[in-house]
Amino acid sequence: MRILFLTSRMPYPAIGGDRNRVMHFIQALAEAGHEVHLLTFDTALFSRSAESLTPLTRFVASMRVVRLPPAVSALRAAAGLWGSLPLQAAYYDSSRMRRLVKDTLDRVRPDVVYTHLFRMAPYALAEMRAHPAAWVLDLTDVVSSEISRSLEYRGGLNRWIYREEGRRIERYESQVAPLFDRCWVVGDREARVLATMSPSARIEVVPIGVDGNGATGARKPAREPATILFFGYQKIFHNRDAACFLARDIFPLVRAAVPHAVLEIAGKSSDSLRGARGEGIRYLGYLKNPDEAFARATVFAAPHRFAAGVQTKVLQALDAGLPVVTTPLVREGLEPIPPDLLRVGRTAEEIAAEIVALIRDPALAAELGARGRDWVRSRFRWEHAVRAFEAAAGVPAAP
Repeated sequence: MRILFLTSRMPYPAIGGDRNRVMHFIQALAEAGHEVHLLTFDTALFSRSAESLTPLTRFVASMRVVRLPPAVSALRAAAGLWGSLPLQAAYYDSSRMRRLVKDTLDRVRPDVVYTHLFRMAPYALAEMRAHPAAWVLDLTDVVSSEISRSLEYRGGLNRWIYREEGRRIERYESQVAPLFDRCWVVGDREARVLATMSPSARIEVVPIGVDGNGATGARKPAREPATILFFGYQKIFHNRDAACFLARDIFPLVRAAVPHAVLEIAGKSSDSLRGARGEGIRYLGYLKNPDEAFARATVFAAPHRFAAGVQTKVLQALDAGLPVVTTPLVREGLEPIPPDLLRVGRTAEEIAAEIVALIRDPALAAELGARGRDWVRSRFRWEHAVRAFEAAAGVPAAP
């Protein structure tokens, strides 16, 4: 197949769940023998060398990049306040991208056009009638539902802006989903939410995958006796809120029960968190190879109070054989999942109690970690995405 990817962010480096999903889709498709072409935006176009992008470019037959100046895009989004489209769609509006999409479609004549996230939908909608490809919109998450859950944790002007943006996104998601041949989401919960909003859309669940590596390298660090790990890109609001909730409200309760406990908060921009400092807390910042942190930790904590879709970081922890303590919301995003695979709490006290129990019972922690690793590696595989692309193009399934 020839597949054209339309993405709003450079897939490499694969920081954050959306980039990780796209990067692995591209890699899996190329390794399966398919021809991938990429059109993408990038804010750091002139600071990247060709060599730095080799992990991506070796998998694509062609790549065109449109520079997205943040200041100009912010002005476009601000101007969009007087319109009806989501501000995110206005932020990514570009006449150059429109021309490149048209030119690339004429040149490549793809079998599948993969449109990543609703913010890229305007470029696909403008061209789909003229090109007989299979048009796929990968919403991944139903963003409007996450925004709705986040409003009680926002304040002032920020709350007003996101309430208005959430309404616009919900209206736009429901309108554009049926216009594509297929609309993909990452999990069953997202599929149910989208089906309620847009009953005529052809919705398919296309999960993300795990690498199945755990910690890499000949020497893996040993599990530490009382190290709690949080991992996530801290510029994303639900990650920042979860990290602060963990550091301020949950970890002091753990520390009172286990005085030698340590909390490690890792991920890009995690070292810039304010107001969540304390005894026993380490901020690791961006980790080029986070596998060692997963291998070293005792427990992985994902105390998200609002979120959408599947939390990639939880799958990474399970893949590393690490027991996970989380909230009902995160667990729901992983359904169907064995009922006793994760430890779940709603309040700071409940989450802290689950963490302490796993620290005090290493055998239970190891047993949960082993079962979690087996489950996630059987269910979340990148080959499933390749089959979804092939099905979209009408390629017969292998016997």
